[in-house]
Amino acid sequence: MNPLQNKISAELISKIDPAAYAGIARDFLQKNNLSTKPAREIDRIAEVLQIFLQIPYENLSKIMKLNRTHHDALAIRMPDEVWDDFQRYRLGGTCFSLTFFLQSIVCFLGFTCYPVMAHMRAGKNHHCVLVIDFGGQHFLADPGYVLDVPMLISTDRQLHFRNAHTAVEITPAAAPPQYNLSTITRQQKQWRYFFEDKPVSPQDFVQHWLASFSWNGMHELCLSRNEKDALIYVRKFHMRQTSFDGKKNFNLKKNRAQMIRDSFDIPEKIVLRAEAALLENKARTFQEKENG
Repeated sequence: MNPLQNKISAELISKIDPAAYAGIARDFLQKNNLSTKPAREIDRIAEVLQIFLQIPYENLSKIMKLNRTHHDALAIRMPDEVWDDFQRYRLGGTCFSLTFFLQSIVCFLGFTCYPVMAHMRAGKNHHCVLVIDFGGQHFLADPGYVLDVPMLISTDRQLHFRNAHTAVEITPAAAPPQYNLSTITRQQKQWRYFFEDKPVSPQDFVQHWLASFSWNGMHELCLSRNEKDALIYVRKFHMRQTSFDGKKNFNLKKNRAQMIRDSFDIPEKIVLRAEAALLENKARTFQEKENG
């Protein structure tokens, strides 16, 4: 790693401090009519999540930021940028930006919390979630996967939770504090990820965050959000609406920007800008590989 990369990494690591975004956390709470007083009950986290999950999981903002900076270390979006982009364009972020933003809010309310890494079918450390310590009990909060309740983690028993659009199951793995998380819709269980209840250091968190810019997911548009009793999920030119009643699929070949506007309230011009940035990023990556 050259000196400039060392300097950038040191700057990034210094920014992974939830307390530095206390003003953003306060603004989020105030604008959503939530109390800014220190919390004494875990129910306050449920209130925050119900509002916070209006912020969508999406990689449009990440793709556009990378296109502008041409450098993944500069493209990382901190809570101030995430909150501003949501208010202006209804954008959100991917699991790293969302988890860290949520961490800044939860810390502001006086809870002890920390991010942990999760392993998915797509790869190891491909997801992150927030663990909250309340009275010695640990709760999982996952804004990246659009789960809207804090979920108790038990070392000795399987627990189920009712989510807005599905049921969630957390099961202790062979060697706690390791766990598997699955979702259940219409009696069909689907494994989602494996995680260990172990804090990830700021250094490793930044490393995994930077690695995410080279994942295959950055080669296509991807979004998800809660809408009433359903989860809306967009990947490439396909949209799926999942609820307890089943799934509905839509083809977005002819109207992707319009459908994203209607389902996510993101302006069409932003979607079109992200599509153009995606093509430019792909072309630049190809050219870099060609040049060695």
